[in-house]
Amino acid sequence: MVKKLISVVAVVAAATTATSAIATNSMSFRLKAVVPVTCGVQYSSAGAAFAENVVRLGELREYCNAPGGYNLQVSYSPNSLRGVRLNFGNESVTLDGSGFATIPGARGPKIQTRALSAQIGENGFDAREFQVAAIAN
Repeated sequence: MVKKLISVVAVVAAATTATSAIATNSMSFRLKAVVPVTCGVQYSSAGAAFAENVVRLGELREYCNAPGGYNLQVSYSPNSLRGVRLNFGNESVTLDGSGFATIPGARGPKIQTRALSAQIGENGFDAREFQVAAIAN
């Protein structure tokens, strides 16, 4: 009986040792990825048209993965486009001739397409340069 008990204890001890050896041979790792912030605007002239004093200029496809969102920055030739109202989907801004304007983009990461149109002012569309850029917040 004592020999059987010693044998059982030896088997349990061997099993415990084997389990401990397996547990100490396990490993883990941490993976960390850094994704760069990328924002941009692509212009498409699809649907460009003219009706009365409104010019449909096409569409802007905006994309930005910034956690804080982005704004659109419009830059154009200074002392031009005074009084022109730019429409970006449901957002609009009336240009003052300063050469710079900001339009809300989104509050977080987003991909969206918006129609771009301009309601022409007294001086017409008199800019030599006109650019739209998406800038991360």
